[in-house]
Amino acid sequence: MPIVFGEAVSTVKDIVSVLKKHGDAVRGTYRARYRFDARSTDPYTMPLLERPASLKDNAPTVVYPWEQIFAAAAVCAGSDYPMLAAHAGIDLRSVEFIAEGVFDPRGEFDGLDGLEAPMDARHCFLSLHLRATLESSAPRAALERIHERAISHNMVLGALRGIPMTSELVVQPG
Repeated sequence: MPIVFGEAVSTVKDIVSVLKKHGDAVRGTYRARYRFDARSTDPYTMPLLERPASLKDNAPTVVYPWEQIFAAAAVCAGSDYPMLAAHAGIDLRSVEFIAEGVFDPRGEFDGLDGLEAPMDARHCFLSLHLRATLESSAPRAALERIHERAISHNMVLGALRGIPMTSELVVQPG
């Protein structure tokens, strides 16, 4: 069962009580960090998941369904970079891909036990920012094409198109 600000919650009553008690403080940022480089053996390894402050007391071995979205986005999109670079014959030494999103669980519980969620929390996921850091000797233009393809055609990111999304590409010479 999830732990929110140190309190174990499993029923609607428990969850709504914690959400009312902490208000806007339950809104926070998730970050899933994917890394692939020459030492990596599996492009689909689980990323490092960083939780918002409200959920920091949960066991790192437990990944809740709403958290799996961030992990899936990071792994699926992140693993596209080495695959696309190899296909295009582009040297790619490393990839760090971060899926970062603002999350507010109050939307799911709006109207239950008197909870009124903020309007922008209706769907719980408020934003998604994607940052790819690529180490490569390839021209920036070639890496931008890979980045654009990974962001625009990825199957997990495609499922998240309803969330306002931004992305950036950082290139490190390699």
